[in-house]
Amino acid sequence: MLKRQEKFNSTNLSMPDPLSHRLRFEVEQTLSCLYADASLIDQIDPLYLPFATWLSQKSGSGRGPLIVGVGGAQGCGKTTFCSVVSRILNKGFDLNCIVLSLDDLYSTYHDRLKFSNDTTSMFSVRGVPGTHDVAFALTLFERLKNLKDGEVMKFPCFDKSVDDRKAVHLWQEVQGPVDVVLFEGWCVGAPPINDTLYRPINQLEKEMDADGLWRNTVNQLLKDDYQKLFAKIDLMAWMQAPSYDVVYHWRNKQERMLEDHLHDIHGILLDTIDLKIMSCDELKRFMQYYERLTRHMLAVMPERADVLFKLNKKQEVIEMRFPVEH
Repeated sequence: MLKRQEKFNSTNLSMPDPLSHRLRFEVEQTLSCLYADASLIDQIDPLYLPFATWLSQKSGSGRGPLIVGVGGAQGCGKTTFCSVVSRILNKGFDLNCIVLSLDDLYSTYHDRLKFSNDTTSMFSVRGVPGTHDVAFALTLFERLKNLKDGEVMKFPCFDKSVDDRKAVHLWQEVQGPVDVVLFEGWCVGAPPINDTLYRPINQLEKEMDADGLWRNTVNQLLKDDYQKLFAKIDLMAWMQAPSYDVVYHWRNKQERMLEDHLHDIHGILLDTIDLKIMSCDELKRFMQYYERLTRHMLAVMPERADVLFKLNKKQEVIEMRFPVEH
């Protein structure tokens, strides 16, 4: 990965106004489909286009698709950001760009229960390293690298409202060859924790992981299996929250949006499925599963990432930092 970095000024890249104007409708449609804030359309010129333009200059090496990791704390806006950038690369730069979410690589509910029975019940809750199907993910990346013109493959889709993987016929279909993959997720690119894991950092760890089995297993998996997955990343972008304190509010906003749009997501099947929308108290408890690793990433990722996006409390990007290149 590239290491040296500089603050980015939008004048560094040449972006013709006609391109911004032409893509405006595409971005509006993307935001609408995601139920995102419509005012994000105003970020085309200062945010989305500069990053998309930079990625377009990095793609086309002939070694298969450019794999771009996009990490950041829960609820910071990674999915919306990647969806918009992907649409811009597809429509504005004629690049076949897809978004692959780490969330869609969760193990099935059945497999998570099986793993939790073999280790600790804490692994029945999705989120941390150990709850994803890494072997499957590695197979997908290898297949994607060799996807030829006209060949088609499918990527899994996970439904958080039922806490399980969707049926195969609902998976994302991708046609090759792929130029850019935006691989997004809250712990994408995370290095293992080198500090001691002995002391619990929240009530959840005190009550359910007094012996440290869960957190040490998480860290060992992050050190081994997950580093093999993250080694597939060519460039790493990180969205830096101003502090850990804002993460709950961002994630709660995300959960309430999911709750508001359940009918849009499930349609007439809404009354026939067992939904798992968390209350505010349940979410606070759930977030404690993520806390240790999230705090670790907030501390170390700004210096590890190739591209840094600094956010304010309103989830707005207030600064971008790109690598210095010679």
